[in-house]
Amino acid sequence: MTGVRYPEGNVLLRTLTRELPVISHGEGIYLFDRDGKRYLDGSSGAMVASVGHGCRAVADAVHAQLLQVGYVNGTQFTSVPTETLATKLAAIAGRELPAFGAMRAAFLGSGSEAVEAAVKFVRQLWMERGEPGRTKMIARTPGYHGNTLYALSASGRPHYRTLYGPLLSEVLTVTAPYPYRSGLADYERDGAEHYGRELEALIAREGGHTIAAFMAEPVIGSSAGASVPPPGYFARIREICDRHGILVIADEVLCGTGRSGAFFASRRTGLAPDVLVLGKGLGGGYAALSALLVKQAHVDEMRDGTGYFQHAQTYLQAPLLTAAGVAVLEQFERHDLVARSAQAGTRLLASLRDRLAHIPIVGCVQGTGLLLGVELVADRATRAPFPRARRVIERLVAHLFARGLIVWPNVGHAGGVDGDLFLIAPPLIIRDDELEALVDLLASALEEFSP
Repeated sequence: MTGVRYPEGNVLLRTLTRELPVISHGEGIYLFDRDGKRYLDGSSGAMVASVGHGCRAVADAVHAQLLQVGYVNGTQFTSVPTETLATKLAAIAGRELPAFGAMRAAFLGSGSEAVEAAVKFVRQLWMERGEPGRTKMIARTPGYHGNTLYALSASGRPHYRTLYGPLLSEVLTVTAPYPYRSGLADYERDGAEHYGRELEALIAREGGHTIAAFMAEPVIGSSAGASVPPPGYFARIREICDRHGILVIADEVLCGTGRSGAFFASRRTGLAPDVLVLGKGLGGGYAALSALLVKQAHVDEMRDGTGYFQHAQTYLQAPLLTAAGVAVLEQFERHDLVARSAQAGTRLLASLRDRLAHIPIVGCVQGTGLLLGVELVADRATRAPFPRARRVIERLVAHLFARGLIVWPNVGHAGGVDGDLFLIAPPLIIRDDELEALVDLLASALEEFSP
């Protein structure tokens, strides 16, 4: 392959201590390296490849748009694909999140960019309302909202502050709901009130008039292994926030766009947000695309005030990006992928719980739709995690990768340092026989693995 000199080449990769295979192509749920090895993409890359790899219809749509115009500045022009994508998302929101009401959408590149834009939108809204003292954000730990500096500040992972602390902003945090490690006798019965009391106490200490917004992933991604909140959790959070005039941001970059078994994970979990962000699966890996969704009523406040939203980035509303989004949503419609995610996810969760039940290091299997998590433990009886120094998840991921299965790992959820888990989140197009192949491959590899 001309031009490929890896590992002696000049690319700065995140992984500095091991060699990576060179990708050749993808097809459906599979990836192939240039040596011909096949990998079952059990995590859709980084939960991105919603409609699978090598989808000709999406590639053709992007190509067609490039032949017309790929880039214009979003402060100077709008475009047919940008307007179409916003209209499609508004229609879906009207069905799934009726409380959101009329809405507007802005389109950016990464999920981190969308989170930053959401925070800026909320801050400007409070300025327009004459409440400049509302400067604080509440996030949850563990949690993750992106790798740009404010998004990273809101990501409740202690090791980020160890490395980047002097660069980060102060963000208030409360405990994220995680059934396996909640310590509650009955998570479903008591969880909403338990976590609600913690939020109430934080607001009482800080003063509700100083807080701009509460930000949460409706279904937590890799930071807590596809953790689903207890019944009534978000209704309780919403009631508390409303009482103190605090806005609610739903971060659906990872869990949205059908991944949870509903198009919006907020619908799946009973969250009624004021602001919502999407990413990853919205572009499906065919373009770097994210979206900021806001209420028309809030936009009207800005229009009647300063007259503009004070945020822009180079690729804001770029037609190349939004054309990919339109084509991805057309695949969702054509193949009913949201329903597919819900149905396949139910089968996959049951199958994983059945097939992994006898493996001593598997502590729990949880999730919803095609977003599932597996936590590994040193002792099932006590739920004790493996010491971080043993690097269990890194070794397991390498073990699975060598056998042709890709999953998404994370660490530190059990106290900030220890804790090993991985996500299973295959493309939403996965067939029943491919689900079985995934479970067979994972179960056999775990049986062989020595922690």
